[in-house]
Amino acid sequence: MFDQLEEHIRRVMPLSSELRQRLVDSASEITVKKNGYLLQQGEVCNHGYFLNKGSLIQLFQHENGKEIVLGFYIDHVYSFLSSPKSYFAGIGSTFEIKALEECSLLAFRKEDLENMAETFPEFSRFYHTITANALHNMYLFSAMRLSLSAEDFFVYLMKNHPAYLQRIPDKYIARFIGVSDEWLCKVKKKIIKSI
Repeated sequence: MFDQLEEHIRRVMPLSSELRQRLVDSASEITVKKNGYLLQQGEVCNHGYFLNKGSLIQLFQHENGKEIVLGFYIDHVYSFLSSPKSYFAGIGSTFEIKALEECSLLAFRKEDLENMAETFPEFSRFYHTITANALHNMYLFSAMRLSLSAEDFFVYLMKNHPAYLQRIPDKYIARFIGVSDEWLCKVKKKIIKSI
């Protein structure tokens, strides 16, 4: 179960045997069943996660009952996840993370990750790079959604993030784009015809 994380780390930095062992010792293997929650609104996120298998969705449940799709995590694509403000501030999460498929993850306690970052300078850089990349991706998606028409944003996803369209149910893609399920179906047909 650790092999995928090790492979990912080794693509970015050398992994000493000591750091590898600390990571192995710190990791807890967890499974989240389809439609189960990794994190619910109001819970404090005390872990950083690596997704080995499956897909998850980050949601915001507004008090008016509207469910807002904020993003997705897919094994081999966007594998690192947490609820940043809850994780760093130690407060209840505003968001929830729900499994769209059965998921297999490695969970790392915040204290363990921070201790490894203090002990291993190379891991500190890696840890901060993951955090910076996650924030960058969140802002980039937000900017793209605001600057493109819904149809152009769908084309952007198709070209730049095809795994989303292959693995995420259409109803969540539609909510992510901000359109109805019916509209998405029409646009998909139109785009597929033009290819």
